[in-house]
Amino acid sequence: MDFQSYFAISADPYYYAALVVDFILLFAMLVLVRKIFGRAAGGVNTADELAEKDNHAFGISLAGATVALAVIFSGVASGDIATSLVTEAAFIFGYGVLGIAMLMCTRLIFDRIVFPKIDLKLMISNGNIAAGILDAGNMIATAAVIFGVFSWSGDDWLTTLGLVVGMFVVTQLLLVCVSRYRVSLFTKRNEGRFFRDAISDGNGALAIRFAGFQIGAALAMSTAGKLVIFQEGSVAILWVAAWVIVAVVLLGAVILLTTLIEKVILYGVPVEREVDREANYGVAAVEAGAYIGLGLLLVSLLG
Repeated sequence: MDFQSYFAISADPYYYAALVVDFILLFAMLVLVRKIFGRAAGGVNTADELAEKDNHAFGISLAGATVALAVIFSGVASGDIATSLVTEAAFIFGYGVLGIAMLMCTRLIFDRIVFPKIDLKLMISNGNIAAGILDAGNMIATAAVIFGVFSWSGDDWLTTLGLVVGMFVVTQLLLVCVSRYRVSLFTKRNEGRFFRDAISDGNGALAIRFAGFQIGAALAMSTAGKLVIFQEGSVAILWVAAWVIVAVVLLGAVILLTTLIEKVILYGVPVEREVDREANYGVAAVEAGAYIGLGLLLVSLLG
C-alpha cells in the first residue's frame, strides 16, 4: 500500500532533518524566554518573582511573552525550507532573535508612548495585575500582526527581512492609534477620569477588555495580507501602502463592529459602570471574548 497516496507525507529525509533543526532552535529560544524576559525586566530573578514573591502580574506578563513568541515563531517556521541545513538554521535563528527584539521594542513603545505618564514595568514588578494584563495583551497583539506579515511576504529572505522590519514599524503605529483610541474612549465615557489612574488603582477588568480589543484589532489587521497579494519583483512600497490602507479599513470595521457587539451581546448591562468603575471581571471577559472572536471571524472569512 502506498501511504503517500492517502497522507501528505514527504519521503525526503532532508525535509525531516530541516524540521528537526527548526524545532530544536525555536524550542530552545522559547525555553530561554524566561531568562530573556527577566533581564528585560531589569535583571530580576524570574524564579523569585514567580515562587518567592508570588508576583502574579509578572507571571501574567511572562505568559503573554511566551504565547507571543510562540505565535511569531510559528510565522518564522511557516516558510519554505532552505537548500542547506546551515542556511535553514541561520534563517530560523536570525528571525527568531528578530522576533524577540521586536517584542522588547513593542513593550518599550507601549510603555513610553501609549502610557507615558505611568511606568508599566515598575507596576508589574510591584504586582499590579492590571499592568501585567495590559503588557501581555500588547505583546500577543503585536505577535498576531507579525505572524500575518511573515505569511504575507515572499520567499526571498532579504525581501522578507526588509518587509518584516518595515511593517513592524507601520503596525506599531497602527496599534498605538488603536490603544490611544481606547484610552480616549474611556475618558469620554467616564467624565474626565483617566485610564492610567484606573490601571494604577488595579482595575484588572478594564485591562482585560483593553487587551481583548487590542488582540481582536490585531487579528483583523493580520488578514490585510489576504486581500493584498504581494508580488515578487515589484515595487515593495506600493504593496506596503496597499496593505496599510486595507489594514486601516479593517480597523475601522472592527471599531464599528465592537460598538455593535457591546450593544447586542451585553444588552441591558451598563458596561461603563460595571467595568470602568466597579471592575466587573465577568462583563470584561465577555467583552474581551467577543472582540477576539470578532477578530478570529474576520481571519476565517477573509483567509
